[in-house]
Amino acid sequence: MEPTTTAHDLKTSKNDLKTPPVDETAQIDIDNGSTTTYIDPAQERKVLRKFDLFAIGLFGLFYAMANLDRSNLGNAQIAGMPEDIGLVGNQFGTATTLLYATYVPFEAPAALLPKKISPKYLMSFCAFSWGLTTLDMGFIQDYKGLYACRLLIGLFESGLIPSINVYIAMVYKKSERGKRSAVVFAFNAFSSAFGGVLAFGLTQIRGPNGFEGWRWLFIVEGLLTLLLVPLSYTLFPATPTTAWFLTAPEKHLMTLRYTQKTSHFALDEPFAWTAVVSAFTDTKWYAFWIYQFCCDVSLYGLTTFMPATVQGLGYSSVQANLMTVPVFMVSLVVFLVIAWASDRTGLRGPYLLGALTSLIIGYAILISVENLKARYFACFMAAIGIYPTTGLSLMWLQDNAAGHYKRATMVGMTLTLGNTAGVAVGQIFTTESKPRYIEGMSIALGLACVSMAMVVALMGGMAYVNGKRAKAIKKAEEEGKEIEPRPGKGDYDVHFRYSL
Repeated sequence: MEPTTTAHDLKTSKNDLKTPPVDETAQIDIDNGSTTTYIDPAQERKVLRKFDLFAIGLFGLFYAMANLDRSNLGNAQIAGMPEDIGLVGNQFGTATTLLYATYVPFEAPAALLPKKISPKYLMSFCAFSWGLTTLDMGFIQDYKGLYACRLLIGLFESGLIPSINVYIAMVYKKSERGKRSAVVFAFNAFSSAFGGVLAFGLTQIRGPNGFEGWRWLFIVEGLLTLLLVPLSYTLFPATPTTAWFLTAPEKHLMTLRYTQKTSHFALDEPFAWTAVVSAFTDTKWYAFWIYQFCCDVSLYGLTTFMPATVQGLGYSSVQANLMTVPVFMVSLVVFLVIAWASDRTGLRGPYLLGALTSLIIGYAILISVENLKARYFACFMAAIGIYPTTGLSLMWLQDNAAGHYKRATMVGMTLTLGNTAGVAVGQIFTTESKPRYIEGMSIALGLACVSMAMVVALMGGMAYVNGKRAKAIKKAEEEGKEIEPRPGKGDYDVHFRYSL
């Protein structure tokens, strides 16, 4: 791992720089409205583009492969895997659930690791392990092998999403996070679409001795993940301030982003259990994880069982995999537009409400309408809702939690509790209810309504606190006093503004 930059190093490097990309004049910090060191925006954008390429790009590729390696079970289901390995009853649903039995418990601890163990090493190890396990799924012979592989994939994938979310909050400001998160989730949506095309081709292959097409699906997708590991190990930046692709002035610029007077990045914050505990005493965290659980039921339910749902519209198994492609591609485009608009306006909640509305409409049609064309249209409406509701919400949480370890704990525990939805999905989207999954979709519809209530509650509560803080600052100014920013208090600092 690259060495951590010390205060002495920063002083020396600053004096040695010939053309530092900063102007040491007092300006206004956009995020918090207080005086801070000015950084040249053009130089800052140039530096962030490098992180976009080497960090966000690699995160996106791994997230795409994780999604393929997790959800390809749905493609294999309609390609004959259950019959070929002798699954009975709801053993397929149990296999879906088991991934989350190991995935969920390890997400919260994994969220605390990126500051100690660079995602460069954490991602590389995890991806190699889950890629190899996915490849092994091409050789399973019964439910025991299937169960074992799903448990291992869940264990190894558990380190990825916390690393992505925590790292984005370590590198980017509030106004910069939404579109980066959208790009990562866009890879996820693209992989769902690409997975349909890949499954369409690979499941038609017939190898020697009856080597079924679904086996090639697991083998090829596992190999694709393994091929990414050397790329990650070579190119991913070990730390934000000492990344290999930054020049000396650019390293100085990144350091200044963390040392500004009102910075809530807290990159140099030492670990303390009090910071971890503070996450659990913050009321808004409870609303966020309840919201996340409710939305994750839809995310895992729709991405895993979309092929079977589309097959229920009258398509063959091969056609069904192909017909999921436009559904996920449309959801990808809509998500990118929503994320761009969210960053541009500085708002998250209203866009989440819009996406939830689309999700609810989709479910209502799928549950109640018999017309096949209307139900295929409903697949689009539901898919449009799943990525903004699950991706943008985590950025909203990070926007409104300051202090590295408090933020990391809130993100990790939100993911842990939210992803218990994966355990539930395999039990409510049962084999017996295939292909319409009326019971599962009815439950998901009700939970989407709960999510909507959580968004409204969060927006109302944070708007109220923002108003109180603004009045306190104004009163102090009228009395000729100044309330000094206290970044160490995190989002309890009176100058911190919650993003709605």
